[in-house]
Amino acid sequence: MLHNSARPLRTLTLLSALALAPVVQASEVVTSIKPLQLITAALTEGVTSPEVLLPAEGSPHHYALKPSDMRKLTDAKVVIWVGPGLEQFMVRPLARTDAEIVTLRPDLEAHLHQEAEPSDHDHHDEHEHEHENHVADDHAEEHHDHGAGNDPHIWLDPMNGLEIAQQLLPALQQALPQHSVQLQQNYEAFASALKQKERAIADELAPYGDAGFFVFHDAYSGFVEHYGLKQLGYFTVDPARKPGARHLAEIRQQLEAAKAVCVFSEPQFTSAVVDAIISGLPVAQGELDPLARSINVSAEGYLDYLQSLSDSFRSCLAKKAD
Repeated sequence: MLHNSARPLRTLTLLSALALAPVVQASEVVTSIKPLQLITAALTEGVTSPEVLLPAEGSPHHYALKPSDMRKLTDAKVVIWVGPGLEQFMVRPLARTDAEIVTLRPDLEAHLHQEAEPSDHDHHDEHEHEHENHVADDHAEEHHDHGAGNDPHIWLDPMNGLEIAQQLLPALQQALPQHSVQLQQNYEAFASALKQKERAIADELAPYGDAGFFVFHDAYSGFVEHYGLKQLGYFTVDPARKPGARHLAEIRQQLEAAKAVCVFSEPQFTSAVVDAIISGLPVAQGELDPLARSINVSAEGYLDYLQSLSDSFRSCLAKKAD
């Protein structure tokens, strides 16, 4: 009797625990990458908390959505992405959501940042090494052959950040009409603060316009060109592809010839790779993060991100001023 009567008691206990568990509500706004989440968070402050699909360790060039990501997409009211020129992983999944889709740069072609991908040969064969070195030479000599206008990393130009907010506002107001006034007020506050931040960073970076530097990833043309910095070249279109030993030697030769004062890596590049490039050269080492991995999501997050970029440039390029 005791055994039989215990069964419904355990069942009731389980049901009670489930009833008391917090209900996880679907996010009304979902962004593809964190920089867009930061801009959106400024507009939706006090209204809703936007979620992001790409995890901190992920790359928009090579991510595959998980089932939990698909649930976010299907439950969202608004989905925000740059476009097929950056987040190829979202092209097909977006067809399965009824959300309002905000495509910030529909004009960028999907293959833009895959032009340096190797063919279906072994990654260590001679043909690929020759191809890599040729690409690196072209990129170093042709300062930004893509140019800021064709760079899908549009959030790195602060004025693009303002335009993104302008694009998002009507979509958010349509999806969340009961919060239209708050969204408008948030946008105006963000626009004002962003303009102030842009001017402050311009003053901070003005002394470093003649300091040459190299980056690994072709991502920073928006920030670099907006602030008149002297990027001498980059060495990979896809940050997931680390250069081999022969390619590192080629990079070193270019650094010696260009007399750069700084080399910027990214969080996914190990210090050993950077050390191999700059060993024995009077070149400083810095780090830039195009995806704002370490920035807290808040109404000020995008401004904090721009400031972190300015701080990274100044601390590394100051070698030129010494």
